[in-house]
Amino acid sequence: MSHASGKSDERALIRARRDRETTTLRLAHPAEVALAYPSPYRVGMSSLGFQTLYRLLNEQGIGTHRVFLPDVWEPLALPWPQPSRPVLSIEAERPLSSYAIIGVSVAYELELAGLIRLFEGAGIPLLAAERGPRDPIVLIGGPLTNSNPSALLPFADLLIAGEAEHLLPAAIRELQGAHGRRAAIEAAGALPNTCIGEIDRGYFAPLPPPARAPDDLLPAYSAIVTPEAELADIFLVEPERGCSRRCTFCVMRGSTAGGMRILDMERPLAVIPEYARRVGLVGAAVTDLPHLEELVAHLVESGRGVAVSSLRADRLTPRFLRDLERGGYRTITVASDGISERMRLALDRKIREQHLLRAAALIHEHGFHRMKIYQMIGAPGETDADVDELIRLALEIASIQRLTLTFSTFVAKRNTPLDGQPFLGVKEAEARLQRIRAGLRGRVEMRPQSPRWAHVEYLLAQWGPEAGYAAIRAVHDGGRYADWIRAFAATPHAPRALRYGDEDAWERRKGKAAERRGVPLPVLA
Repeated sequence: MSHASGKSDERALIRARRDRETTTLRLAHPAEVALAYPSPYRVGMSSLGFQTLYRLLNEQGIGTHRVFLPDVWEPLALPWPQPSRPVLSIEAERPLSSYAIIGVSVAYELELAGLIRLFEGAGIPLLAAERGPRDPIVLIGGPLTNSNPSALLPFADLLIAGEAEHLLPAAIRELQGAHGRRAAIEAAGALPNTCIGEIDRGYFAPLPPPARAPDDLLPAYSAIVTPEAELADIFLVEPERGCSRRCTFCVMRGSTAGGMRILDMERPLAVIPEYARRVGLVGAAVTDLPHLEELVAHLVESGRGVAVSSLRADRLTPRFLRDLERGGYRTITVASDGISERMRLALDRKIREQHLLRAAALIHEHGFHRMKIYQMIGAPGETDADVDELIRLALEIASIQRLTLTFSTFVAKRNTPLDGQPFLGVKEAEARLQRIRAGLRGRVEMRPQSPRWAHVEYLLAQWGPEAGYAAIRAVHDGGRYADWIRAFAATPHAPRALRYGDEDAWERRKGKAAERRGVPLPVLA
């Protein structure tokens, strides 16, 4: 494909997508800020955080356009560089490199591959230390900054940690008000919960703690609805923020993210536009919302479809399920995570076998097509006996309701009590999945995520800034699993210090007090 035809195809795709969007913004004014997402359009437009920041910036008079990773550059394994193609904004069809300021939202570790392809494909110097006076200033934030954003530092002129509704507009105004690239970066870098990236090669500022947005900027909600998003034609709104629970593997656990902020029902309802025929209630712990049943009933009675993130098996009731069915649900998805009662107790998950069985009975009673359960293998202390318990319980549930099990492999994350714990191993994880598959004997559908990519995610989560350089090498070599492993092996790194408050507390405990609830976890190296 020639560059000219590629450019024409990309413009045609952008115009088609723009024509399908339903939005109240309809921007016509110029912009010097691009908000970029290192995954394709359908993924980025399903990100409530990305949509919220885009909306807030434009509402505050900071002209901002959207840019996404070209669809063809999405596969994790991909020969690189690919044939040239334009990286253009949705609103103005301008090259990403033409914007003075670029904000990038990174959701999780494996999106580093997309970040590298996005910037190199757009002709923007990949490393902050190599950018000059005429290059865009790059701010990076997003959900990844709640755990270990170290690998982002080589690419960032500025890093904003945590909730950025108040910080991103402030940082952009600092950048716009200063004279000279360095002075602008230093001015914005002095803001709370913000640090300067690796603009001087080899110097890494300490990571800031994650920010907490002011309550008056809540709820987060969509700017645009589109049929091409993964959450197609759904208006997203956040009726609560954070989580009060203390699951030991979760970055959004209450003690890390500042607990759960509950909004009055009227606040999310007030921002839902008339055109929204389907509403997605999004948050870390939506099912813990005290008035969730009332809120869902109100939406359904108004003639809207409804979707709810993070359903909990112990919160399902007949009324709630009736309204979910009326709102368009056909499959009910809940999370177990720990694969046995013992493991759920050790992980502080607080979901019991009785909750899952009762949920299956209710789901069957109300005529849903399928029950889906998220599971996680490989957590510290897990044994074959736990696997056998999962098989027994899954077969029991499948005798009540058609069942699908999805599996991820445990990845220890920074800012959780399990930071530093080892990865199960790819061969071990694959063997564990095979044991489960054989035990289920085809009676339960299995959808496992690749343990190989979980291993790469683990390395990115546990390393420091050197992981960013390993990611560059891996992407350039083709992005296959073996390329990532070779890249990490060839990249020198210093073990980073654990940085989680609970770990300090556990280190000071003695005797029985040093054991976590359930099973004692392995001692951190």
